[in-house]
Amino acid sequence: MREVLQRVKEKLEQSFDNPGAYDLEQCLRELEQLKATAGDKQQMMEDVIRAITHAKNAQAQLANAGDESATNAFAEAYRALDQAIESYSNVDNDPV
Repeated sequence: MREVLQRVKEKLEQSFDNPGAYDLEQCLRELEQLKATAGDKQQMMEDVIRAITHAKNAQAQLANAGDESATNAFAEAYRALDQAIESYSNVDNDPV
């Protein structure tokens, strides 16, 4: 799962740098598949999917105007992906 999340994060970064060149729809399909097997992390995956959807919808704004709300949508998606990746990286995060 971590590998898929990392790949989606890279596509998100590429899409931010070049909004017209990358379609985030494939990323959304991959995330939907992950959600089905996410177990207790399904809510987190739904949050990631929602954030990526907002970024996808903001691509045109970003390409045309570079507007702040579009940038914020990408930042939110980036943070959501970072948190999801982190949750799969530190499996044992109980304090000692």
